[in-house]
Amino acid sequence: MSGLAGIYCLDGRPADVGLLRRMIATVAHRGPDGEGDWSDGPVALAQCAGHTTPESFGEKQPLVDETGVICLALDGRVDNREALAEWLRSRGVVPRTPSDAELVLQAYALSGDECLARIVGDFALAIWDGRRRRLLCARDPLGIRPFYYRVAAGTFLWGSELRQLVGTLPGRPEPNEGVVGEYLSNRLVSVDETLYRGISRVPPGHALIVATDGIRARRYWDIDSRRELRYRDDDEYAEHFLELFRDAVHCRLRNAGPTAIFLSGGLDSSSIVGAAASLVREGRVPIDGVETYTLDFSHPDADERRWVDDVAGRWGIHVHRLDADRVAIPPLADQVGELQDFPDVPTAHPWGLLYDEARRRGSRTAIWGYGGDEWLTGTPAHSADLLRRLRLGALVRQLRDDLRTCRGLGGPPVSVNDVLQWCVRPLVPDTAKRLVRRLYHRDVPPWIAPGFARRVGLQERLAPPIVAPAFPTLAQHAIYGQLRSGWSVAEYEMVDRFESRRSMESRYPFNDRRVIEFALALPEDQRWRGTETKFILRRAARDLLPPSVARRPGKGDFTYLFAESIERVMRDGPRPRLRLTDAGLLRPDAVPRIYRRVRAGESQWLGPLWMILATECWYRTMIAASPED
Repeated sequence: MSGLAGIYCLDGRPADVGLLRRMIATVAHRGPDGEGDWSDGPVALAQCAGHTTPESFGEKQPLVDETGVICLALDGRVDNREALAEWLRSRGVVPRTPSDAELVLQAYALSGDECLARIVGDFALAIWDGRRRRLLCARDPLGIRPFYYRVAAGTFLWGSELRQLVGTLPGRPEPNEGVVGEYLSNRLVSVDETLYRGISRVPPGHALIVATDGIRARRYWDIDSRRELRYRDDDEYAEHFLELFRDAVHCRLRNAGPTAIFLSGGLDSSSIVGAAASLVREGRVPIDGVETYTLDFSHPDADERRWVDDVAGRWGIHVHRLDADRVAIPPLADQVGELQDFPDVPTAHPWGLLYDEARRRGSRTAIWGYGGDEWLTGTPAHSADLLRRLRLGALVRQLRDDLRTCRGLGGPPVSVNDVLQWCVRPLVPDTAKRLVRRLYHRDVPPWIAPGFARRVGLQERLAPPIVAPAFPTLAQHAIYGQLRSGWSVAEYEMVDRFESRRSMESRYPFNDRRVIEFALALPEDQRWRGTETKFILRRAARDLLPPSVARRPGKGDFTYLFAESIERVMRDGPRPRLRLTDAGLLRPDAVPRIYRRVRAGESQWLGPLWMILATECWYRTMIAASPED
């Protein structure tokens, strides 16, 4: 975990090094191991370092190549180190040091922008190429590491957190009303805009090329939709997946201290603990290189203690347990004031106890099970694939199994309309769906003020044309949507800033690019078969899991934390009018009407109401603050 900052004066003026140092000081918590900066006329780069791998100690960034004309600032980690180093050696390049930054710098010096597609790992980077007089900025395929920027008065500024750039604005920040509309709609779509006008982000899997003749963005990585895996039987699929998965876990255990694995009791995190424990038994990971942590929730929906106990018993490991009920959640206004950004989601705060305890015990990194749901669960769109092929008997059986699965997962009741959405909607051309939405304003929620929705083109924002490769199945197309999801980008950025405030770094084996590429090439019945979701994971990890977890259909439900957060905000009674209402963004009765539905037990309204209240807090604090606040 590191922090980045930089300045490039496109008009040739010398970069303001004083401003650079103020920007990097704003994110000093991201780099407790020191900071450095480098400048050359119009360009200046800075990095504050958080050493999390053995190879990073002794590294000094920004890092300059032998010629002195290429400079790199990296926040990230290379997970395919051996493959990248071997590729360099095969072309006569011998890295000067074993650090990840050196591998990236030499890869760029050898192949330019094409090196990005060779890097497997989580990263954000900036490379100044003095030979070509241009800057290359890039971000990993999922956007796990953040990269924000703004262009003003001929100057390109960038950093790892929004508050670095908010601090460079000449006055009070202005809202990006289109993105505010997305937040109020509980539908985050944009991957390149932020809540602030004039401040953008590099989209996941993209590179930004900045030169005096302009700024160009290009996607450097995407899924190969032509790739299909066809093995003889389930065992071959499971064997290949297990090999990839264990390697994804193993390379994320490369740490300067013990790795903290956060165990929830669900299938994903339990599989990671099992893989790590098996690597320890094989002697491939030091016995003191892994520690396991869990949260004990007293709320019945979130209580997963019995599954955690089964995992611990299966491997004979000690689990550090913390009481989730003792977490203290700061008021939303305090969070916004500190972050100068949208507040943390309520479900994040209990996990801060684990970060704090792991850091106290010497860990700098934590491993999570994020990604298992996205790539391996499957999607009801497989019913549309069966309908398209007129396999009606198989379709009936599949719908029956899907309904049973949804009931087993504990979701809301499935309606006839839901079934039609599964079967028919994916078959309708995107152009027709957009036309219907535009005519009937299907995507704009009723609590949004109509005039505001028209002014910012909210309908079009919430239903943009989907640009995606042509996959063989509709199910693959639906899963691929996670790679273009505005929600996904925002969530990873929220997690990043949450952990960085504790000087910790999170890692996600299921989000290994090689695992994602494998998962998107699978036949759908390897993800969802009968009433079993994550079929391939259950089969591949059958020797890593206790039977109770391997058979478990669902996981803990933490949505009650949203309800508690809403009650805290509403405890003193809602304000007579919201600032968002005064500004013409919301209907006057929006919050009272939705709050009544939440109090009536309609849990599907928790998310929309919390997003409205959190957006109001952000707007009131950052945009429309006044003395009475």
